[in-house]
Amino acid sequence: MTIFNPSFTVAPEKLFAETLWRNNELALTDIAATVSDYPNAEAILVYRQALRDWPAKNDDGEYINGFPDTRPQV
Repeated sequence: MTIFNPSFTVAPEKLFAETLWRNNELALTDIAATVSDYPNAEAILVYRQALRDWPAKNDDGEYINGFPDTRPQV
């Protein structure tokens, strides 16, 4: 789920902590990306894409999407 909020700001220390969490989530779901018959693989791949797309900025340098909150069952 992408949330558009032009006034969305992130403190650098929060961004760092969330980025570490995101990288860990990607590592925990690596198996779903490599095993074609992994249960719930499609939902996990969508979730991984949302993680990789976060954070996004517009042309003015403002963050335009919130933290992915669509974690499927792994």
